[in-house]
Amino acid sequence: MLSNRDLVDKTKTLLKNSYLKVFASLFLASIIPQIITAISPQNVALHVVSLFVSGYIQVGIALYCLELYKGKDVGLEKIFSGFKGYKPVVILLLYVVVIFLGFILLIVPGIILALMYSQVFFILAEDPDVGVIEAFNLSHKMMKNNKMQLFMLNLEALFYFFIGVFTLFIWWIWLIPRYSVAYAGFYDSLKSQD
Repeated sequence: MLSNRDLVDKTKTLLKNSYLKVFASLFLASIIPQIITAISPQNVALHVVSLFVSGYIQVGIALYCLELYKGKDVGLEKIFSGFKGYKPVVILLLYVVVIFLGFILLIVPGIILALMYSQVFFILAEDPDVGVIEAFNLSHKMMKNNKMQLFMLNLEALFYFFIGVFTLFIWWIWLIPRYSVAYAGFYDSLKSQD
């Protein structure tokens, strides 16, 4: 298993000349659900559509970042290539419900559940034929002794994102691609352990 420092450092060479392109792709994909709900904030149907779109986009971003981590040259269309089937939506709904229930119990169980099932979108991105419950079980198995490492990677990212606020968010153009691809690298590293 690669260390967090190695994962983040590896992204430097992978993203050498494409930080702005990757940032723009990830940013655009991430704001689409918000744009949908902003059309008419009171419209419940638009909120449902936004939720559906969010599931597909999460899987698309996972696939996009995995391809980047593997050194492939990918475009924005990769994020939108997985708009088929119902699994991304079901996985997103289950993921949100499980984490919400964990946070209701107390904050710590919510964090543990979020870390435990954090790999479901990468699993579905790489294998669209995997079952919903199977994706959660695989994520649980992969994260068995690796939750602390991902927690520390998240803390590091949050720290840098907080500092990025003081650069008027300009540093985020560098941070978002790096940590997004590092998360894909974390998944790839977990997979190679099995």
